[in-house]
Amino acid sequence: MTDWTDGYISDIEYGPGFYAEQTPAHLDIVCLLRGIEPPVAKDEAFAYCELGCGVGQTALVVAAANPQADVWGFDFNPAHIARARLLARQGAVDNIRFEEDSFEQLADGERADLPLFDYITLHGVWSWVSLENRQHIVRFIDRYLKPGGLVYVSYNAQPGWSNAGPLQRLLRMGAGLSQARSDKRVLQALDLAQAFSEAGAISIPTEMVERLKKEKTEDAVAYLSHEYLNEHWSPCYHADVAGDMAHAKLNYVGTANLFENFPALSLRPEQLALIADMPPAIAETARDYFMTRTFRRDVFIRGARAIPPRRLEQRVGEAELQLVVPPHVLTREVSIPLGTASLNAPFYEPAFEALTKGSRTIAALRAAAPSTAEPREILGMLVGSRQAKTKLREPSEAERQSVRRFNQALLANSADLGRDLSSLAAVGLGTALSVRLLEMLVYEVIAEGTPEEEEAVTKAVRALLQQRDARLNFDPQPENEDAYDRMLRDNIGQILKYGVPMWKAVGAI
Repeated sequence: MTDWTDGYISDIEYGPGFYAEQTPAHLDIVCLLRGIEPPVAKDEAFAYCELGCGVGQTALVVAAANPQADVWGFDFNPAHIARARLLARQGAVDNIRFEEDSFEQLADGERADLPLFDYITLHGVWSWVSLENRQHIVRFIDRYLKPGGLVYVSYNAQPGWSNAGPLQRLLRMGAGLSQARSDKRVLQALDLAQAFSEAGAISIPTEMVERLKKEKTEDAVAYLSHEYLNEHWSPCYHADVAGDMAHAKLNYVGTANLFENFPALSLRPEQLALIADMPPAIAETARDYFMTRTFRRDVFIRGARAIPPRRLEQRVGEAELQLVVPPHVLTREVSIPLGTASLNAPFYEPAFEALTKGSRTIAALRAAAPSTAEPREILGMLVGSRQAKTKLREPSEAERQSVRRFNQALLANSADLGRDLSSLAAVGLGTALSVRLLEMLVYEVIAEGTPEEEEAVTKAVRALLQQRDARLNFDPQPENEDAYDRMLRDNIGQILKYGVPMWKAVGAI
């Protein structure tokens, strides 16, 4: 093979990122919302695979936050695998393997040591690779997914992308005018698209060009290259993806965007009535004609096992919720596909109050504040609004030490890359929390032994910023250095008051 890339951008690396929707903890919630048995019982050992893992951040979080897991990550780009292996060594994550394999090699069973998997996930792969590679992916799933196992696949969705096809084609043609590296070529192609738009090209959406121009100034060039320049870029209809997955005996479960599993939050009554009598596969695709959904996060299962209604209510009631935002940020006003919704005050206000004092099961919350809120609604609303996550276990001290080593390595890597957003693996949750730059710095100095006191942490953070020749951006910007120091100290005080106790509660430190 003269071109191992098969039309996929590989001359620049895909950026690191953590996607909570790919974690078993999140995928199990999708199953419960749809009344389907998850692949494994709570805290049970499982085998997990990520296809097209990039530099491995999501797979590493799954491994670090789930010490009982056997995790594998595959990517055909050797630079990605080299970086992922390095971070695994630096973070002392020993329950993960990263391997450089193509989808064809994996589907053909060339790697003889693979287990059967409970979870197989792929993010940012399906609608960017060739039809042949999609077929290889399905063959791999058919060969290596256990009965009862889950598959997560994300992709650019039709008809939401129908207006963007001409722009993508123009960007790819424009990039083809140069032999430079992909990040340079995509910038040249964006300039060409802007010129076309300004000259009156009616098929080039002005608002989309403006959005891409904004991303162009936010150091997202690698993302733009991988998103728009791949030869086989092809947004998909859900029905076609479901049809492909059927070849591996997979049935659609639901979407990893939790709110979208509640039809009344996604469609108006007259829209629901139109699709009410359609077969499930057609109805799901029909929903996309009413929703502004350009990206789908679909969950499929190999052998759906329905949970009996009485047992389902008990199972969901046993789910233990842990707040992952400070109390003053809690809100009953949540964004849903139809716009905004207000969670009912008689239940959610006392529920919020109880959760500020510690984790609680859904059954305990309902017993303390009876309401019409069903267990699945509570689970979907609080986790879907990103105000809570399910707590899976109380971490041991050894597990805390292990996850702290990984988080220190991950934050050091983020600092080297100049990133102001990263993640903290949380062994109590089986997933990770997002953290911004100042939180990252506070974690680093505390993990190194700085006393959890405002003055000591502030001094250590200042030293770290000076060492890295960095400076925080506050909103609004401080008027002078004294104001900057006050804002730094005040924000660190808030992190010590709310953030650090949360990190401890979820087993992130």
